[in-house]
Amino acid sequence: MKKKMERVSLLSLSLMLVSTFAVSPALPQMISFYQKQGYAVSQVELLVSLSSFAILGMLLLNPFISKFLSEKLTVILGLLFLSLGGALPVLVQTYSLVFASRLVLGVGIGLINARAISIISEHYRGKDRVQMLGLRGSAEVLGSALLTFLAGRLLRVSWSWAFLIYGLGLLILALYLIFAPKESTKRPNQTSGITFKSTGLSSDQLIYILGMALYAGFVILVNSANTLRIPLVVEKLHMGTASQSSLILSLMMLMGILAGTLFSFLLERFKGYLISVVLLALAAGMFLLWLADNLWLLSAGALLTGFVYSLGVTYVFQSISESIPSQQLTLATTLVLLGCNLGGACAAFVLQFLSLFSSDVRFAFLIFALLSFILAMILLVTKRKEV
Repeated sequence: MKKKMERVSLLSLSLMLVSTFAVSPALPQMISFYQKQGYAVSQVELLVSLSSFAILGMLLLNPFISKFLSEKLTVILGLLFLSLGGALPVLVQTYSLVFASRLVLGVGIGLINARAISIISEHYRGKDRVQMLGLRGSAEVLGSALLTFLAGRLLRVSWSWAFLIYGLGLLILALYLIFAPKESTKRPNQTSGITFKSTGLSSDQLIYILGMALYAGFVILVNSANTLRIPLVVEKLHMGTASQSSLILSLMMLMGILAGTLFSFLLERFKGYLISVVLLALAAGMFLLWLADNLWLLSAGALLTGFVYSLGVTYVFQSISESIPSQQLTLATTLVLLGCNLGGACAAFVLQFLSLFSSDVRFAFLIFALLSFILAMILLVTKRKEV
């Protein structure tokens, strides 16, 4: 029982890692609220993705912070910042204060982001590691789906109440304090900064890690853009209500649980080609979203993209953990997480840029579908040359 709760406590750290976009169902109401105060749509969308920039900053500072803060204290502070900063808009809705609260939320997530993954890589080996990483991916999307669903229900009270979901971080903090394993006194994989010579990374390793980071960043960019845009598509095309868009987003994220469960099987089946299969399926899902003129077709596209998004991200971290020596794993994980959060942070800006070429709220879906297909073909050709 103790071992099971230990695993639960470690996996629970991932429940809120992608909670930045969990309040997306509130976007239509937030836009209406802030437009009356003179704020543009792009400024309101920025509030949702803003935390990703703070996460990026914290990931860069993590090697320095780890010199002064223990693993346990870092996680405790991270969960406190996440909970208190995330829930602040429930009390105050002034744009500048909500802006600041989203940054505090990002700081909290950034403090625990790399830790939630590296702790598993350090404590488990072999099949246990593959299983735990798959479950970690499932925990990530389960948390995001649950929070998105709860946010949709809380919207019936007020859009600001949707931010109450971040209070779950306090429960996760309690689990961590009670059941998490003791911190190892030997911490060989810490670095004093993001320096490649001191960690012994070869140029081939660095290129491989950066390639994985860019791949993960693109997949997360597409998923984050979907999360931001689907509620607006549902509203503007009169397909349904805010609660229904919340349900679609929740189901989209829940597909990640199925992806995590099937990850080991699919990895064994497709091996190195899985990275290309993910992009082909992502392209198909994005085409469905672009063609969607009703809630059912939109839901089908969302579910497909949600499934392969989780597969792609889990594949990246599994590949990194198997290819990079343990003493360089924290650095490699940090670089990949930088790519992941850069993708999430840029989603609002990319959507704003694409809106310059078309006023159709579904136009971005088409562009992402084409990019996914092109990238899949490039990776397939590259893989065949290697074989």
